[in-house]
Amino acid sequence: MISIQKYNQQEGLKELSLKEITKWDSKSEENLWIDLWNEDEETSNIILKDIFNFHPLSIEDCLKYVKQDVVHFPKIDNYEDYIFIVFNSISKDIPDYKIFSLSCFIGNNYIITIHNENEKNSVLENSHTVNKEMLLRKGPDYTLHIILDEIVDRYYPLIDHTEDEIDKLEEDIFEKNPDNKLLHTILNFKKSILNIRKITSYQKEILFRLSRGDYGIIDNKESIYYRNVYDHLVRISDTTETLRELLSGILDSYLSIVNNKLNGIIKVLTIFATIILPLNLVTGIYGMNFDFIPLLHNDFGFIITIISMLIVVTLMLFWFKRKKWI
Repeated sequence: MISIQKYNQQEGLKELSLKEITKWDSKSEENLWIDLWNEDEETSNIILKDIFNFHPLSIEDCLKYVKQDVVHFPKIDNYEDYIFIVFNSISKDIPDYKIFSLSCFIGNNYIITIHNENEKNSVLENSHTVNKEMLLRKGPDYTLHIILDEIVDRYYPLIDHTEDEIDKLEEDIFEKNPDNKLLHTILNFKKSILNIRKITSYQKEILFRLSRGDYGIIDNKESIYYRNVYDHLVRISDTTETLRELLSGILDSYLSIVNNKLNGIIKVLTIFATIILPLNLVTGIYGMNFDFIPLLHNDFGFIITIISMLIVVTLMLFWFKRKKWI
């Protein structure tokens, strides 16, 4: 799907067709927003290559994931007349979310967004960005800040959900028997948190560079807005680090509980083996084929032997109890 919208003070917001932007003047006072959502590569190349003549490497980076199920890591490239940004966001399907990339070309009077999230509502179609006339009136740099803010805000529900699940995991470890299913859940959450932390660490650098005015395309008045988004992302990144430490502690607790239970089982088996050892000695002695063995021909020999073995077991259990081994 392709959406092309132009704004100027005389006409306001106006929808354009693909043919109408073939002669777009990048030096005009009109502001342009082109949004490519799950658009085919041929149409995307017409806009990115033929009309705007962007660098081939940037075009390759932003279109790579359109035909393949891959995610490009966040990056920012500064060209002479425009900035190319790749930012990663997540779908709203919590906890079964998917990560997708949003690429953005931003110039003095235009912004082009390319994304391919597979959900009913695009990352740009929400309560903050429906008023596109207001966004384009304030300029592409303000529009970009709103888009990045929406992307960052999408991580909050995932963080909240993960925190709740970690609290449940802590209870399950001590209330339920540790099993492979619980271990699998812990490792999956840890992998997810590490993935989010890795992405946010890259995106922090991008927002930091945008907020400190490294690029002339971003007006100094807009830097404070980018700084606000940067603060949100820093908070998310710090929270993911805390969650990662909590999951590491839960994993250590899980392994400790498993080891303690294994030690308890080995302890019980060792006690049984130790008790049976002298009994085996007695039965082994009386199992030898000698003519003379005490109590061999006694009418009460078997009963005396059994009673003697029970006395040995009782004394051993008493000794283990006194030593607090059981």
